[in-house]
Amino acid sequence: MIDNEYTDAHRLFLQASLSERFFTEAKAIEIYRKAYEATAIQDQETFTEFMTTLNTKLNSIELEFRKSHNEEDGTAVWALVNTNGDEIAQMATDYSPIEISFFRRLIELIITADDESFSVSSITALKEVVKLKTSITKSNGEILLQRFIDDKWLSISSGGRYSLSLRSILELQHYLKKEFEDYISECILCYDIVTKGQRCQVAQSWDSSNVFGDSDSINNRSRTRRSTTTRRSQRSVVDEADDDQMDQDDD
Repeated sequence: MIDNEYTDAHRLFLQASLSERFFTEAKAIEIYRKAYEATAIQDQETFTEFMTTLNTKLNSIELEFRKSHNEEDGTAVWALVNTNGDEIAQMATDYSPIEISFFRRLIELIITADDESFSVSSITALKEVVKLKTSITKSNGEILLQRFIDDKWLSISSGGRYSLSLRSILELQHYLKKEFEDYISECILCYDIVTKGQRCQVAQSWDSSNVFGDSDSINNRSRTRRSTTTRRSQRSVVDEADDDQMDQDDD
C-alpha cells in the first residue's frame, strides 16, 4: 500500500466522527480499530499515521482533527475543527448575529478576567446583555447562556462562574491567539492554551535555561505577562465602575 493512502477505513472514521466532532483519544482509537475491522484492510497504519493521513486529506476543505488535553483531568481528546481562521463565523448557522456578538463579548471578558482567572460570574455575564443594548432580555440571556453550555461552548462551575469549554479552546484556538495574544497563556511544551491552574511563584524566579524553549522568547513572555497583569487590573477597575453605575440605574 502507498504511504498515506486515503482508504475506506479513513472514510468510515470520518463519517463516525461527524456526528460528535469531539471525543476522547480512547474513543478515537476504538473507532480507528473498528474502521479497519469493517474494511478488512491488512496493511494498516498506526493510529498516529492514520490521523496524519486524515488531516492531509481534510486540509483541502479547511477541516482538521486536533488533539488537546482536558485541563481538569489530563485526558487526551480529539476534535474535528475548522481551520479557516474565522471559526466564530461558523456559529452563524446556529446563532443569530446578536447572539454571536454576545458570545464574542463573553470571550473577551473571560480571557481578560482579572488575576488570570479566565472566568466571569453569572451576574457579570447577564449584565453584559443590558450593556450591549440588544433585544435580548435578562431572562432570554439566561436561556442563551444555557444554550452555550449545552452546545459545549461554555462551562460553568459549581460557584456559577462561566469559562471557555475545551471545545471553544480547540475550535477557536486561532481566533483566541490572534485577538488576545497578550492575555493567552500557553504550555511551553505542547503550546496548548492554558486557562486553569495556579500561578507558580517559583517559576518566576527560574533561570530560563531550566525549561525547554528559547530563553529570549521565554523572558519576553514573562515581561508581557507582567504588563498584561497591569492592564487587567486597570480593566477591572473600569468594569467595577460600570457595574456600580448599572446597579444605581437598576435602583
